[in-house]
Amino acid sequence: MLNHNGKIVRQTLEEILIPAQTALVVIDIQNDFFAPDGVFARAGRDMALAEAHLPIMVDVVRRAQASDIMTVFVRQVTLPGGAGDSPAWLRLKLRDGKSPDYTLPGSWGAEFCDGIAPRPEDPVVDKMRPDAFHRTALDLILRANGIDTVVCLGANTEGCVESTVRSAAHHDYYTVVVEDAVASSNTAYHEASLALMRNRFVVAQSAELLPLLERG
Repeated sequence: MLNHNGKIVRQTLEEILIPAQTALVVIDIQNDFFAPDGVFARAGRDMALAEAHLPIMVDVVRRAQASDIMTVFVRQVTLPGGAGDSPAWLRLKLRDGKSPDYTLPGSWGAEFCDGIAPRPEDPVVDKMRPDAFHRTALDLILRANGIDTVVCLGANTEGCVESTVRSAAHHDYYTVVVEDAVASSNTAYHEASLALMRNRFVVAQSAELLPLLERG
């Protein structure tokens, strides 16, 4: 702990992760981003990291739920006909040639992957941009439940994960990234994003983090 101008600053992972004040934020673990028949895989994206890290993501989510850690599920949504897509946003979505019509409401591609299962008490937050705080109820939900720390996992590392991590810090949350429970379809971008986040936030392996969440 550090006392700075009368404010107590939690510094180590053990100090930061107070279970009753921590929420797991599960970002975009959806079929279109992970499954062999999803939009990303059909577009020829490299799915090796997603395939390798999905079982770890499932394990982290299940163990957090079993320990009564607040777990918030975030999912990307594209409205039918691109009703929520501005021209500028479409430029980003179309940059690599894939279909921009992924994670359509009610579609298989929008569903959470097998093993990623919200309980009735778990909030589900829909977003239409990479930052899970942008024009959503995420901040309200976290603050209403006394949360001051978020643990982020999911995909894509350099996209929605990093955008949400930065936004969480800007919203004054202690912010932790589960290094082996994030994934990207580009290994170089994944590693670069982790390096940038490691410089500013806490990046930890699931094996280091889970025992701290499970201590009750």
